[in-house]
Amino acid sequence: MRILLMCAAGMSTSLLVSKMESCAKERGIEDIIIKAEPVEDLDKFVDDYDVFLLGPQVKFKEKWVKEVVESKGKRYDNIPAQVYGLVDGKKTLDMALKLLDK
Repeated sequence: MRILLMCAAGMSTSLLVSKMESCAKERGIEDIIIKAEPVEDLDKFVDDYDVFLLGPQVKFKEKWVKEVVESKGKRYDNIPAQVYGLVDGKKTLDMALKLLDK
């Protein structure tokens, strides 16, 4: 399973990615790849990932993200500001896993 977090520059989300990876490891989920990239590069990465999570700082790009992601038959969601601000890897991982189950 491949999860892409989208943010402004791809760097502000790296701590959240690390926390998500730790949570996945604790749960015994080994077949997971989690990366962060700038939302502007979504069209370069959309084929490489299964689900997409949009950071609150780039929520204004949601309409475009929805078009790109859904045109490929994939799912996305917005990371709530509080979850993002608390760098809550568990809740963010749960969001991604829920998208995969739909």
